[in-house]
Amino acid sequence: MRYPGELTVDSVVNWVASSIVGLPRILYYSKETLGPQFIGKSSHHKVKAIFFSSTGERAAPFLRQAAQEYSSYASFAFVLWKEEESQIWWNSLGVESAPALVFLKGPGAKPVVYHGTFSKSEFTEIMEEHKHQELQQLRSDTSLDLGCDARGHSRAGKEIMIWYCVIAAGRPGVELSKKRQILRKAQDQLLSAAGESATGNLENLVEVASAATALKNDRLTFVWLDGELQKKICAFYLATDYHGACGPRGFEDDNDKPEVFIVRFQRNATYEALKADKKNNLIETLQGQDTPDASQLVARYNGPDGILEVRNSLVYYFTYMVKSCSLKSIFNCLFWQINKWVSQIIKDGDTREIPYFTSKVPDLVPEETNKEWLSGTKGIRSAGKSLKERVQNSGFSFRDYLTDPRIGPALLMLACISWGTIWFKNIQSAQKTPKDEAPKDKTDKRRRPKLSTTLFGQPESSADPEPRDARQWEMDSDSD
Repeated sequence: MRYPGELTVDSVVNWVASSIVGLPRILYYSKETLGPQFIGKSSHHKVKAIFFSSTGERAAPFLRQAAQEYSSYASFAFVLWKEEESQIWWNSLGVESAPALVFLKGPGAKPVVYHGTFSKSEFTEIMEEHKHQELQQLRSDTSLDLGCDARGHSRAGKEIMIWYCVIAAGRPGVELSKKRQILRKAQDQLLSAAGESATGNLENLVEVASAATALKNDRLTFVWLDGELQKKICAFYLATDYHGACGPRGFEDDNDKPEVFIVRFQRNATYEALKADKKNNLIETLQGQDTPDASQLVARYNGPDGILEVRNSLVYYFTYMVKSCSLKSIFNCLFWQINKWVSQIIKDGDTREIPYFTSKVPDLVPEETNKEWLSGTKGIRSAGKSLKERVQNSGFSFRDYLTDPRIGPALLMLACISWGTIWFKNIQSAQKTPKDEAPKDKTDKRRRPKLSTTLFGQPESSADPEPRDARQWEMDSDSD
């Protein structure tokens, strides 16, 4: 392949990365298009990685390779840094100058900002640290890793018999984003409480001790669920009252009401005992063919969990919170109430004898595949390339032949052949013989109409009728 563009470092590197290696492009966005075109249209479960460039150069090959390798975790974008827009980026994302890298890890999450340039190894380490949102989405390809799958195990390992999953379910939109933000802050508060227990600070930890310990030991996970796409499993968990959280949104239905609930998973003790007994090989084989689902119990959170409730009944809400949370801030108390509820559920679920339920749990609907969006970049050519660019990329360039010394004689030879062909055809048409034209004249004469010789123009008959009394007169040869 010949390089068709201008000889600049940026253009040559972009051509090699795109047309030769086939790496995906990372597009530039302005301050007007970054929100609606990138953040708004990117997958809800992906981290948003935004690079700020002061030069406007295209992404380096190692960044484009990372965009390909981490395509199932993050979406990537570039922004050209302008001094007149610096205050906007400082207020919204906390970016002071370029070059810089920003990670957006979910609704309400504080942006993670790195200033300066990075090597390939440094950038890989940063991506590994920030490839997940702070509150991950429960998906068909993440349920096992998150410990929220009925056929899987907890994140703590196969030995754990009981574990928990706190889920915020609803249709993607503003209301679900608020629930995700609340659940994420409750998770952060619980992580902080677990850290305080590790340092020996046990103040106010008794109320959430069970939840903090379970989270620390990987027996508790906080996630969110797309109730519109995962309608069946969402309806399974929320029973009959799911119309505001599960299924597609109606034509004029604005009643989005996401729900927060906790699922208690319990593995089948009888099945685990049979697996542990090595003598029951036949039973183990039969059981292994159809592994039973873990038992699941669901509890919905019915306490105060919205900012709207604070605005509508501020006095009552504030009095209730201060009394329950020992003068904590009103919003921290909101998250504390959720954690107290989670902790009580875990405490009861770990200590009480609960029967094993064997109800069949609907499967999660498979969502977008990891490499689906890369199918276009694998084909080297992009959809926006013109026919001229495709011909140039095919390896043919007419300009390369203009300076070739053989082009003159070749064109002269082609002109002579063309002139000779025309002359030969003209000579052939001019040398036609009369013999060749005779049949044509004869044919033309036969096609002429027969002229009449009668007075009135009627056609003559082939023979005149002979009278009945007519006699043939014989002429004498000796008569005068």
